[in-house]
Amino acid sequence: MKIRITKVAMALSLPAILLSSCAKEDEAPKTTNNNEPSIYADLGGSAMVDDPANPGNQIEQGYLTLRSVVDSTIFVIAGDAELNGYFAPLLAEVGSGELSGFASLSLSLTNFFAAATGGEFTYNGLNMVDAHKPSTNRRNEFLVNNAAFDAFVGAVVTGAGKNGVPANAPIIARLGALLETLREPIVQTTADISAQTDLYKRLGGNVMVDDPNNPGTKIEQGYLSLRSVVDSTIFVIAGDDRLNQEYFSVLLGEVGSGDLSGFSALSLSLTNFFATATGADNPATAYTGMDMVSAHDPSINARMGAAADDNAYNAFVEDVVIGAGKNGVEANSSIVADLGALLETLRGDIVQR
Repeated sequence: MKIRITKVAMALSLPAILLSSCAKEDEAPKTTNNNEPSIYADLGGSAMVDDPANPGNQIEQGYLTLRSVVDSTIFVIAGDAELNGYFAPLLAEVGSGELSGFASLSLSLTNFFAAATGGEFTYNGLNMVDAHKPSTNRRNEFLVNNAAFDAFVGAVVTGAGKNGVPANAPIIARLGALLETLREPIVQTTADISAQTDLYKRLGGNVMVDDPNNPGTKIEQGYLSLRSVVDSTIFVIAGDDRLNQEYFSVLLGEVGSGDLSGFSALSLSLTNFFATATGADNPATAYTGMDMVSAHDPSINARMGAAADDNAYNAFVEDVVIGAGKNGVEANSSIVADLGALLETLRGDIVQR
């Protein structure tokens, strides 16, 4: 998933989010003062260097540095479950092979930060309030909350790190102070994103992406995200002595003998179940298996080794969290919290002793 979730190919970045918008030049915060060089100057300033993206052309070193950080940040955000659910329009474009929105975003963000850090660049677009309000910017899916903004700042720090700027570098503190000046107009809600959209959409929804398991075919990003977590969770359970032998001996016996049909069937069934439960509307992936009571009753489902108790169910929930973590979803994220809430609604049916 790199629910990350799979590299949701390339999502946007928060403070300018979609930039047909972002601040007009007269609203962009400046970081120069009488006591120190501008951030732009510290990043290389107006010294001309070769542009690696455009052979034969030159580019200001400060601008090149910012563009490199911006592009790295976009990729970081693409794999951040706390942020990529905000950017369905861009993801849909990228999933269909249309990269103009990504290129526009990179250009707009770089221009914005070049102007804001002291470079001689102009930036035109919506003001920060309108840029981050779905009613005035159709490419912005949801209102931004403080947690999302904090995640964006973290993504910028990570993006800078991928370009050789460590998190404890003085320039990072100055960039952080600059970003903090944008918080008030950008953050427009205290609501969690989970209150603004269903979970499946936040996992990538019905944006079509390449299926890494089936070259040449496409798959919904939300489904791929869930399948990745499901498969990782199955492997975690296989190594969990609290669950593996008592509950899944049939499956483990098959896998041990080289028969993967049961694993494939379980992966498909669980993924379809979670896709349906989290809001997928694709008939092709609708769950058609047993109800939860029957599926976990050994007298009805011979593949179930024993009836589950609360301890076993708690262990299963823990393994789902670990499985999500193996796909880039932090245990303290809202995605995991909402998956946990969903799993808790199933406890009464699954726990039968």
